[in-house]
Amino acid sequence: MTTIRVAIADDHSLVRQGLRRYLELAEDIEVVGEAADGTEVLSLIEETHPDIVLLDIRMPEMDGLEAARRIRDKYPDVGVIMLTAYDDRQFVVEAVRSGARGYVLKARDAEHLIQTVRLVAGGNMVIDPQLVVALAEELSQAKERDRRAETLTAREVEVLQLLAFGHTNRDIAEKLFISPDTVKTHLEHIFEKLGASDRTAAVAEALRRHLIE
Repeated sequence: MTTIRVAIADDHSLVRQGLRRYLELAEDIEVVGEAADGTEVLSLIEETHPDIVLLDIRMPEMDGLEAARRIRDKYPDVGVIMLTAYDDRQFVVEAVRSGARGYVLKARDAEHLIQTVRLVAGGNMVIDPQLVVALAEELSQAKERDRRAETLTAREVEVLQLLAFGHTNRDIAEKLFISPDTVKTHLEHIFEKLGASDRTAAVAEALRRHLIE
């Protein structure tokens, strides 16, 4: 029987201890180490070479999503499972985009977690059944937002870049030699195309898509 080597990253020691206890109920799973944040888990992977890493999403220093991206890039053979209390669909989408092969809610029982570890170690992707529909819907909506983002005009990108630098509507109007009302219209179009509700969200989305610098 092949032993699955697992590393655990969570900033709560009681959670880590509980996870270790649950996982070690399985004869084919060995917990090789624990980490309190994303930075620590990267060092732990280097030292212990696990097959699977359980990552909490919310951690200090480096969160689980960023850690997952770095693991994907540096240790592509390591299977990442997000273990979290958050059932927000955006978290699920970002986890998948970050390279996670599993997403499990902490409310699930130990047997579900053990089976997920086995399945991911076997090359499968496992998303908590409660989140599969939400994931499909969000990916569909994200694809539509990507399509709309591609229609941003050169002027709208200019407005976005100035927004990122903290300029007001009046500042933008003066710099681009257009009226404040025109700036407002550009912003309305930008929000719609990026699926953003406000200026901050629009800039964040534009930066994520590398539309601006």
